[in-house]
Amino acid sequence: MSEAEIPSRWRVIFLAALCATPPLSTDMYLVAIPHLSQLWQTPASTINLSLVLWFVAFSIGLLIFGSLSDKVGRRPVLLGGVALFSLASVLCALATSPLELILFRVLQGVAASAPSSMSLAYCRDKFTGRTRQRILAWMGIIVSIAPMIAPSIGAFVMAYAPWQTIFVLLGVISAVLYVLAWKFFDESSTTRESGGVLHATKRYLRLAGNSRFLMANFSMCLIAAPILGYVGISSIIYMEHFHLSERAFALFFALVPLSSMAGAFLCTRLLARFSDRALIFSSLCGCLVASVVLALFGGGHLVAFVAGMSMFGFCTGVSRPLANHLILEQVDRDIGSASSLLIFTQFMAGALCMALTTAGWSRPVLVLALLTFLLPGVVLLAWPLLQRRLQFTPVEQAA
Repeated sequence: MSEAEIPSRWRVIFLAALCATPPLSTDMYLVAIPHLSQLWQTPASTINLSLVLWFVAFSIGLLIFGSLSDKVGRRPVLLGGVALFSLASVLCALATSPLELILFRVLQGVAASAPSSMSLAYCRDKFTGRTRQRILAWMGIIVSIAPMIAPSIGAFVMAYAPWQTIFVLLGVISAVLYVLAWKFFDESSTTRESGGVLHATKRYLRLAGNSRFLMANFSMCLIAAPILGYVGISSIIYMEHFHLSERAFALFFALVPLSSMAGAFLCTRLLARFSDRALIFSSLCGCLVASVVLALFGGGHLVAFVAGMSMFGFCTGVSRPLANHLILEQVDRDIGSASSLLIFTQFMAGALCMALTTAGWSRPVLVLALLTFLLPGVVLLAWPLLQRRLQFTPVEQAA
């Protein structure tokens, strides 16, 4: 596919905006967690359930919507998911207790999975090879803006308005996305799978029988999983451990997604000169270096903590579009199901990291450092096997 066939920048921005729905709905809310803990006289760990269970619900929703899109198409699934997300956001704003907030956040998490998975399925449907890699990289760049600005938006809202305004704003944003999706998101699936729930299960069973897909999916998902552990514990580390204000927290938090964006941008430049294998391997090595910085110095020094996490974010920014492309290269059917299972695995691994980092450890930075070392380390150990077994983009497509 030639460069001329790459979609317009506005279409790429729109697809990225759909992918940005999850980080917006989680990171805008981070600054409100300590406030809600005090407001409802509830431990922060209880309020954090509205974050952890959001990711679990999001992951389960992916499996439902991905398979459903193989049957009815990408467009109806996307529109239904965005509409449900808008409704769930309004319900979150109306919550009057931790239990209500957790339940409505679960509904919001399920709904958020539709735009996230459908934008990825659209890219798999429409593009191949290096073209898809570049599109995924540029989407990664744009998506990285969401976690950069989301905490600042949340901090601004908390300074001048009640916490419910955060969810009202999410409802408005998703309503705008619905209108844009209705106008610009054309149907990309050219085939339809038949049957009901049983056939949907068979689609996932077919994927389970694809050893290359499973190997790529379950290995690549480990690389960036600690980032969600960072998201879950960030407000506690910055605001309670390092005693930063809400606005200072938003500023320092943004440095990690900024680094991830820089990594994704560099990836678009390096693709013309280096192979997927070399870039992913280098990123894994960089992740290990970052984990050492975190383990040795991150717990006692704010600058060292930010530097270590920013280095980790940069390396995962380089590797993520390549990892996603590598996983999708292993399948030629059940694209919606494969796209959803890809994101499901990433977010379940991330949710596990989030649950571990927010479990009330006395040294949460050290726990985060161990995750940033162990998970990429496992992939690095398996790298020789992965290179032999997986289907990489041929070098001749790198033009």
